[in-house]
Amino acid sequence: MLPPRAHDALPDLERARLLDLTRDVLRRPTAPYAEDLQVRGLLEFAAERPGIEARLDRHGNALLEWRGRGTRAPLLAYSAHLDHPGVEYLGRRGGVLLGRLHGGVRPDVLPGAPLRFFALEDGTAIATARVRAARRVGGGTELELVELSGKLARGTPGMWDLGAGALRGTRLHARVCDDLLGAVSILHVLDRLWRARSPVRLLGVFTRAEETGFIGCLGLLEARSLPADTHVIGLECSPLRATARPGRGPVVRVGDAASVFDPELSQRLHAQAARLRAEVRGFGFQRALMDGGRCESTAFNARGVRAGAACLALGNYHNGSPRGRLAPEWVEWADHEGLAALLYEFALSWNAGADSAQSAALTALWRGGRAQLAQSARRIRAATARA
Repeated sequence: MLPPRAHDALPDLERARLLDLTRDVLRRPTAPYAEDLQVRGLLEFAAERPGIEARLDRHGNALLEWRGRGTRAPLLAYSAHLDHPGVEYLGRRGGVLLGRLHGGVRPDVLPGAPLRFFALEDGTAIATARVRAARRVGGGTELELVELSGKLARGTPGMWDLGAGALRGTRLHARVCDDLLGAVSILHVLDRLWRARSPVRLLGVFTRAEETGFIGCLGLLEARSLPADTHVIGLECSPLRATARPGRGPVVRVGDAASVFDPELSQRLHAQAARLRAEVRGFGFQRALMDGGRCESTAFNARGVRAGAACLALGNYHNGSPRGRLAPEWVEWADHEGLAALLYEFALSWNAGADSAQSAALTALWRGGRAQLAQSARRIRAATARA
């Protein structure tokens, strides 16, 4: 059952479809370098929708494209990553069971953290364990594991044993929100475009191993897997901030902890969000520098691919709760719906070219002030000539 409606950005059918997609994606386990089941789900999604073309690049990143009829506009792409901090089983050393942590998790929440290891073939849970202690080894974090139940082979991936996902009141709680909800939003937009046989062209980019330093995204860029002149909106779940709180709508993310993003794309996304706010009952959005971490839009821009970003304000980022315990991540469901709606409307508006609202406002300012500017310029230039 869906939570009570908070805004009218999505009709009932689309709300239900978004919930179904969310459940399907969240039930599939994932971890850095172990996104196999998520990739398989994307390929199944495309196979069920003739006209959405799916391919994998040589680094295992997935690209799903609805071609529409095509235009002269640059190709719009939405990008999200498929992994989340997880554990790789290393085996037994000196009588101690060990795992390697992939991704950033607060050290104080690791002791006692429950783990569930899964088979890459079908996602079956094959073992459980608990973290006894964590220590830095070289450039990474090694975990001492106890209470192992089941049999494990070296290299088996594991996730925090926190439940796939559940709606509680107005919030969605899940072992992974970051960044599977970004992936869900892309799928929802592609599904809507496909069902409408929309002329809009859209590329969904799904990268791997983001949590270990944008590795999949860098592979995508190194392999030149994106068509020339692709413009990207990177999607994330980002730690809540005083300037970006859950429940206040999706966030137009103008930058992260490392960089600021493409100004034109940020402005166009902001303009679309403002139109929705003016036209749709209850819809809200936020605009913020989300500096709780870095995201792939930094990598895209650094390698010459123009990128903006949007995100959801996230609670319990990377499963670290304010109480110092491992806990499910959470978002406000209305924000999730709002992001899906914003991305759909932004895709529909893309072929119209650069947003004219800002240009029109600047033109009006110029017309209102140019006469006085010209008059004062003549005075300044005349005084300068006499001197």
